[in-house]
Amino acid sequence: MKVRYIGIILAVIILLIPTVLSAAPQERETVLHILQPCEPPPPLKTWNVFYNCRPTYMILEPLFYYSRGERKWYPWLAEGFTEKTTDKYVIITIKLRRGIKWSDGTDFTALDVLTSYWIRGWVLKWWPLQKYVDHIEAPDKYTVVIYVKRPAPLPYKWWFLRQWTPVPFSQYGQFAPGLTIPGKIPLEGVDTEELAKKLREYRPDKLVGTGPYEYESYTSTEWVYRRRPDYWVEKLGVTWKLETAKGTFEFGGGVPGYRLFDKIIWHRRISDPASWPLIMAGKFDYTWTGLSETCYETVKRKPGYWAPTGPWLHGHALYFNCKKFPLKVRWAIAYAIDLKEYCSVAVEWGPESVIPAEWPVAISPSDVYTWLPKDWLKKWIDKYEYNPEKAEKLLKEAGYTKKDGWWYTPEGKKFTLTVHVPAGWAGWVPGAENIASQLRRFGIDARVIQLDWAMWGDTIRVKGEFDLAIEFWTYGLYHPWDSYNRFYIAYTLLGKGFHFDPIVEVPEGVSKYSGIVNASELTEKLAVTTDIEEQKELVKALAYITNHYLPALQLHEKKWANTVCIDHIDCAIDWGVFMWYTPIQIEMGNNPGFVYGFLLCSGLWRPKPVKPVAPPTIPIEEIVERVAKAIPIKELADAIKKMGKEISEAITPIKESAEAAKSAAEAAKDIAGTAVTAAYTATAISIVTLIVVIALGVYLLREIRALRK
Repeated sequence: MKVRYIGIILAVIILLIPTVLSAAPQERETVLHILQPCEPPPPLKTWNVFYNCRPTYMILEPLFYYSRGERKWYPWLAEGFTEKTTDKYVIITIKLRRGIKWSDGTDFTALDVLTSYWIRGWVLKWWPLQKYVDHIEAPDKYTVVIYVKRPAPLPYKWWFLRQWTPVPFSQYGQFAPGLTIPGKIPLEGVDTEELAKKLREYRPDKLVGTGPYEYESYTSTEWVYRRRPDYWVEKLGVTWKLETAKGTFEFGGGVPGYRLFDKIIWHRRISDPASWPLIMAGKFDYTWTGLSETCYETVKRKPGYWAPTGPWLHGHALYFNCKKFPLKVRWAIAYAIDLKEYCSVAVEWGPESVIPAEWPVAISPSDVYTWLPKDWLKKWIDKYEYNPEKAEKLLKEAGYTKKDGWWYTPEGKKFTLTVHVPAGWAGWVPGAENIASQLRRFGIDARVIQLDWAMWGDTIRVKGEFDLAIEFWTYGLYHPWDSYNRFYIAYTLLGKGFHFDPIVEVPEGVSKYSGIVNASELTEKLAVTTDIEEQKELVKALAYITNHYLPALQLHEKKWANTVCIDHIDCAIDWGVFMWYTPIQIEMGNNPGFVYGFLLCSGLWRPKPVKPVAPPTIPIEEIVERVAKAIPIKELADAIKKMGKEISEAITPIKESAEAAKSAAEAAKDIAGTAVTAAYTATAISIVTLIVVIALGVYLLREIRALRK
């Protein structure tokens, strides 16, 4: 009887075990996979924000984000800013958000911001702060006031409000000795050279940020972020608005449905070609890298994916050494180049990846009509359309002769030249080879020199040791000043570059700035002019100078291409609206930090909602039926009655724990009927069931010991 009694208990335990196991909660982790360049790889980097730091996206955050396509500021760690102009200064007053904490638990305040400005500007001697900012003060913990010297340069807000991210005083306050709130910088009586030396040697053991993520791990091929709790965007209920022709759309931590990915795995882009098979196979949710035409077309057709493109705000220009090539020779070379042919070769992800420069004035094709009316362009600007006959005429006028298919200089030497290009750059090297090939067909003996980028600035810009070169006409500011500053300041005043004389003549009617003008001075004036109409007059003069005197011939603007898995990434305002609203997309290809920091951390892009899963139930009726079939009811009842008292005594303490778990589960259920809560409720039920099984097991062991005796 005793053996049969034990058999009954064992049968009950066996019947209950599958029920316990089936009630285990399911994992609900959301993971985002990103392909992103990182050179050198993370193990070769440090946690020092100012020296060779590991990627800081979504950990360190800026005061503001700026969307160049919208020409709009989005406040982030700051609530906003105001400006006031006096005789001496443009005074920018920044109000910081209250309630934000660093990941080490300290409050984010003006002390952190002042520390950051101090290190950037006066310890590391970042020239815009040193040249244009008189001083910065913080009258209280949440106000920062910047005194920008007048006339303020055109990009001063970009430089001082967005160009960098604040660092915590808790880590970097040691490099701002004596700084307090209220207080101001620059600090006095401080040895900045000694501080700079110590800063270079500083090796903190982690990043401390205000963002929602922290490092979990890193290797030479990837780095992993883990979401940390209590992110301020959600905690403070901060919201932003996207204002479009289709309506105004609100998003952020104060809008229902705000969520972040639990984990982000960043896959290091080692090379573009090595990445393409993985991209085409759908291994990444978002990519920021160069694509081939095959890769782009494959993803473009792939269900559940979006392959957006947009102006990259930079592209190719053909730079001239004006000392070697007189004006008519420069014109001749421009007419000898078929731009259509060039733009079919100097591409990355296909013919659509470049926009030919219809009006070569060094302004983005997407923005040129903002600055220059079409009628004005038709009257004053030469498109330099392919015309080898005109090129030949100009060379002959310059004293060149042609013999046996080759051109000769007025001195009787064969006309030879070189085309410099950054070594190994996709799209750039084929473009340079095409320029050389076209010029050889025309009769100019041209060859390509690939120059390592590390040597580029000194060789091309500083020394001007080149004939022709493929270079940027701008990079990213989305304002004509950026191009003209590159041409008439960096490559004319600060370096030999073009060997170009900036004093030129502008015909009357081109602009209010006509007659004999200085292109460098006009550029400097444009940098500090705030009136838009006055800016346009300066741009007209500089556009004419660029096009007519031709120190550089704008060739095309590049278009970026990303890949986005919209099956995995949700959009808070609906993907249809976001895809249609192209102004905000300009930032996607030009600033990956905007995608990670603004689009994802604001919740505008977010994980797909997790579908609720009903908690597993214990099939009591099925168990009873199975037990009844296996064991006579009378014997089962006698057995349960006999062991009831001992089981009750054995599980009383455990039962109390189970009741506590049950109460917690019920409380969680009352708070939110989400899938996660359902999973935890199921877990509580499983614990109770498991306790019963354990209790029965304990009783069984006792009975076995009794039998052995």
